[in-house]
Amino acid sequence: MGRKAGVAILVIFALFVIFSNAGVSEEDIANWENLNYWKDNPRMAYPSWFALFGDRTPTVFLEPSLVEANGSSVYRFSYEHTYRDKPSDVRFYGLPYGEEVEISVLRPDGIRVPLYRGIATSSNLSLNTNMRVAVVSSLSDVLNLSEAGYVLFSATELLFSRDGSMATLNGEYVFEVRLAGNATPSVEILGTCYGLLGTDSYGRDMWVGFVKGMNNTLYLAFFTTVLIVVLGVLIGLISGYVGGALGEFITFLLEVLVALPMLPILVVLVWLFSTQGYGQQVRINPVLFMFFVALLTLGKFAKTVRMITIKEKVNEYVKAAVSMGAGTLWVLRRHILPPVGEFSLRYSTILLARIVALISVFGFFGLIPGTNWGSFMIEAMNQGALYGGYWWWIVAPGLAMAVLSAGLAFVSSGSG
Repeated sequence: MGRKAGVAILVIFALFVIFSNAGVSEEDIANWENLNYWKDNPRMAYPSWFALFGDRTPTVFLEPSLVEANGSSVYRFSYEHTYRDKPSDVRFYGLPYGEEVEISVLRPDGIRVPLYRGIATSSNLSLNTNMRVAVVSSLSDVLNLSEAGYVLFSATELLFSRDGSMATLNGEYVFEVRLAGNATPSVEILGTCYGLLGTDSYGRDMWVGFVKGMNNTLYLAFFTTVLIVVLGVLIGLISGYVGGALGEFITFLLEVLVALPMLPILVVLVWLFSTQGYGQQVRINPVLFMFFVALLTLGKFAKTVRMITIKEKVNEYVKAAVSMGAGTLWVLRRHILPPVGEFSLRYSTILLARIVALISVFGFFGLIPGTNWGSFMIEAMNQGALYGGYWWWIVAPGLAMAVLSAGLAFVSSGSG
């Protein structure tokens, strides 16, 4: 039962990995560290599923209605705001660059606020960036804030406030864009919710970072595990089957590797072979990192393979096969490799979970290259995930590692 449950968990996890990658564009993953790429996203947004509870504003695109007036094109965008908090920004896209543009909004309380009038300096305009002065001057009598008070709030927060108490003004907002050209504008209400894991202080979609970290973590863990198993099997077979002085020497080296404290030595090796110096985030070639991990962790596994090889080697049917002229490769393939392979497969499931944890720990301290679950978690903590209440940034990779480890543990249990 345990093994079947483990297989089921791993199948579900594999499907999760596949569909997670299918839902994220390669461009987003490639630009994860390019902060300018994410500048149009809301910052420190909550996950989209927070909007299901009715207290967080989701990000929405508004559908326009076109009205011709005095030879110009007038587009109206209706937005019904029913949430406790306010949007983080309002963006206007597709404006005719270098031409006359007039933008205004009719609030639910009947106050019309002129937002922008003049030559469009860009095809995309932001309420917070380009229209703050207009909002403050139009709503000064309604909000009645001090000069210092206005500094504390964005233009969007001011626009969506009922009065000086800064309580949210719910109801229908009608944005009107008047153009002289033939452009077709669009309006986006940037809410406080975005994506499956929200955004960070740079506007980056945290789900993209989670998926990229997952890919890199699993990639490193899988190939490191394969390297350990391959090297361990080869070394164990040679030392156990050949024996003699070579076998004794290999056994001595394995004893030394088992006795070495892995983590301190691995930290020193990573620092020595990193591309950046002391006091900076170190970077090391992934292949070199995998080799160091394999070298420091294969000792126990190779010793066990050696013991299995010696045990099988002295069996009567093996001796009989050798006496009848069977070659070394035939004996290894027919009699030694089956029990070694069974043990290796079971051991690799436990080893993979350990390597995932090891990579995450080293990523947490910035000791391996690229984005992984560990670096994802420490960056989230540096941006206030703990004291700011953004717990899902930490829970997501932790839960994924727990599910993967549970599946591998059930598979290695061997029951059912």
